[in-house]
Amino acid sequence: MTRVTDPEEPVDLRDALVFSDNIFLAQTALEMGEDTFAEGIGEFGFGEDVPSTYPVESSTLTEDDTFENEVMLADSSYGQGEVQMSPLHLSMTYTPFLNEGDMLAPVLLTEDAGEPEVWNEDVMEPETADTILQSLIEVVEESDGTGHEAQVSGRTLAGKTGTAELKESLEDEDNDQLGWFVAFDADEADLLVTMMLEDVQEDGGSGYVVPKVGDIIEEYES
Repeated sequence: MTRVTDPEEPVDLRDALVFSDNIFLAQTALEMGEDTFAEGIGEFGFGEDVPSTYPVESSTLTEDDTFENEVMLADSSYGQGEVQMSPLHLSMTYTPFLNEGDMLAPVLLTEDAGEPEVWNEDVMEPETADTILQSLIEVVEESDGTGHEAQVSGRTLAGKTGTAELKESLEDEDNDQLGWFVAFDADEADLLVTMMLEDVQEDGGSGYVVPKVGDIIEEYES
């Protein structure tokens, strides 16, 4: 797990998001307990069929719907443990930040595609959604934010990095890593990019993915 640069300074949710402080997230999950944690994350569609005409696997929090121990609960809080999500579902979990707490269903772009529909309503309070949105903007705009290298002139981007470690046990130190980065336009709400790259352990983890997403967004704008 990782800690922000100065371990002596107090850490809040904003710091945890901007600097990817896993320890803060783990401590928060342990404080709320597995039942509250599982109930909250269930609001985001875990275990449900994704409402898409294109086949997408349902996301799962654990393999058998239970947390083996507190370590697994802590790891799950920052997306590791046994958490499994498709890139599409991960993308959808960011839509509440621009829709007053409602999570949108995906729309497959065809000639008959209409406006997006709400999949799950009120997954968070509008005020909470806005608070997190402001922190996700700082992930990109803060000079030390983990997503700063994705910054694109003329756009207010928000996003979050993530690294998944592929290991068979907690003791396995030699493992492959998946680098993730989700970024979206916080003002226009017309563009969201989710990218995952394999085997990034030698290239800086999720930091290897960040500038590539920025390049895509910049190319899209031009």
